[in-house]
Amino acid sequence: MNCCKEESKIIIYGAGDYGKRFYHFLKSIHCKIDYFCQTICEGEQPQYYDDVEIISSKQLSKMSNEEIIVLIAIRDNEISRQVKGQLLDWNYSFMSIYECGEFISQNISDAFEEGKFRCNICGNGVKKFERGGVSSNKIFDKYHIIGGGIRENAICPLCGSLDRVRWLYRVLGRHIPEIFYNKCSVLHIAPEFEISTRIQSNILCDYYTGDIMQGASMHIVDITDIQFRDGFFDYIILNHVLEHIENEKKAIMELKRVIKPGGKIILSFPICMDRNTYENSNIRTPEARLEEYGQEDHVRLYGKDYKTKLEAYGLKVNIFSPQSECSREEISKYGFIYDDVSIVCSPL
Repeated sequence: MNCCKEESKIIIYGAGDYGKRFYHFLKSIHCKIDYFCQTICEGEQPQYYDDVEIISSKQLSKMSNEEIIVLIAIRDNEISRQVKGQLLDWNYSFMSIYECGEFISQNISDAFEEGKFRCNICGNGVKKFERGGVSSNKIFDKYHIIGGGIRENAICPLCGSLDRVRWLYRVLGRHIPEIFYNKCSVLHIAPEFEISTRIQSNILCDYYTGDIMQGASMHIVDITDIQFRDGFFDYIILNHVLEHIENEKKAIMELKRVIKPGGKIILSFPICMDRNTYENSNIRTPEARLEEYGQEDHVRLYGKDYKTKLEAYGLKVNIFSPQSECSREEISKYGFIYDDVSIVCSPL
């Protein structure tokens, strides 16, 4: 069985312990799951586990014009057989059905079981996330800077992913999932390893990585003078990059030039919500930048006016934050930063 068959929809029937364990196993081998299914879904609002919608069996039965693979992930063999019988009674030739309970029981270890904390990138449950971040200094003592300073739940101990990278992956998976599965072209500046490997697993993606430093990625790319032609990319990703760029306007104009109409620029940077953006061209030394911006190689500290600044460059700005998209339980479980921000921009 090829679970990743492009034209099929993959559905796990069973959103309980077995279904979730199976989901995390499949995710770890880069197999896309389109839906969970359970007999009844309560409430009118869509329900999700991780980034995957949970549908009812009634909704599944209406997918008669689509080719579907159903993976039954139920512990009880009798119930599993009953579910398979119900699906066969619908007699849809488009549907392939597999009972997976025994496979899950014998082959998927407890590492995929529910735990107090879970990394949404590697799919593993962990006892805790590790401390990480840049050492505190005066600027972090004076202001709250999103993503700045030492953070107690920053690093996954198994795959090494940072909190802000886990949030980026959540935003991509929920709001731009086609980047992982559809034909597209992507420029990824200063690529995060965990995101990069997952985009590269999309064989339909024309994927480019870039960095100002030689040997750090596929191409040397100065984002104030990008070597690619106009309208070349569907998506550009650059996280924690713009705060290093002195000529912000030139950089953004270049990003707009090489993005296709309808394309998206996904970015983030440290943000101080206690003040407006601050930059001073007279601050030139690493020591002064550390004191004023929080890091030796930063040239500005973005503030609460960041959305207005981006819009002034002719960008439509959408902001995604755990505090508005997740419950506090989810934020804690996945080790997100409560007020973290991922920004998705489209040229107007």
